[in-house]
Amino acid sequence: MTKTIKQVNKYDKLFIVDINPDNDEITKDLVIGRLSKVLKNVSLYQNSVILSHSTLSLLKKMVKDIGLKKGFIISDNGARIYDIYQDKVIYDNCMNKDEALAVTHYAIMQNSLVLISSSQREYAYSLNLINAISLNKRHYLPLPYTNDYTKIVRFIESTVVHSILIYQKERGHMLKALENFNKITKDWTFNGVASQHSYFVVTDKADSKYNAILKLMEFLKIINMNNIHYYALNALNHQCVAAFKNHLIHQNIALISNYYNKINEHANIDNMITDIRRAFFNESDTTNNAYITKEIISTKRLDEIMNEVCNAKKSM
Repeated sequence: MTKTIKQVNKYDKLFIVDINPDNDEITKDLVIGRLSKVLKNVSLYQNSVILSHSTLSLLKKMVKDIGLKKGFIISDNGARIYDIYQDKVIYDNCMNKDEALAVTHYAIMQNSLVLISSSQREYAYSLNLINAISLNKRHYLPLPYTNDYTKIVRFIESTVVHSILIYQKERGHMLKALENFNKITKDWTFNGVASQHSYFVVTDKADSKYNAILKLMEFLKIINMNNIHYYALNALNHQCVAAFKNHLIHQNIALISNYYNKINEHANIDNMITDIRRAFFNESDTTNNAYITKEIISTKRLDEIMNEVCNAKKSM
């Protein structure tokens, strides 16, 4: 079932950060740390969006940790859109239940971990303890997990499934599983999208990150594609990169995805933040407004800038 809500929007830009919310240093240092200040500042003036393959329950927890009060979450690889300020899901689409069960069977036969995302929670199943332990270490929240097959079947039968993540500890094994998956599901009503890491995500065919952004643009009455700013922090969607010309890619994900032949000046967090300041704040704000500057630039770099200013004044 799909539902949309119409709204007239007073802002005309979208700041989208594409993330894979692992329990890693990028998530802790940048998403929850430094980038959270950027997200909160942008949300005062424009629309900020967290875009991810992950479940809504996980991303809502992340938003709470960031302290973000306004903006949107696109979760489940595009299957759901959530308005943070209204605490309301404004778009949701689910998978066919029989096919969700079939995907789960397939994942089990491939010795994979299968992570079910439903409207209220997520639940994982695997007979491979190594996969379960590995994903649990990387997962932003403690992973609800079972190796009781009847429990996961009852869970799927009793809930609405928005997406299914299929995980293998080894990326090569995951790619082989996805190759086999695509051979047997050509005429089914869902598709699998590989990440830059060790899993792929299954949703209804109507859903993708790019399609969800288009839906959000329609909801917010934004028609100018040049007003969409896409930043790949530790996840990357090539369709979004091709469609939205205002984009930057963090150097780690650029290396993993082979997007750049070699890392250049546009592929790091400092240039990402500089680009955000130029795109979303007036020049006077970024030059003279100390509050905005403090919120966006790290404390160490701020001290360096202040020293540079003081030294320049002394030499005049």
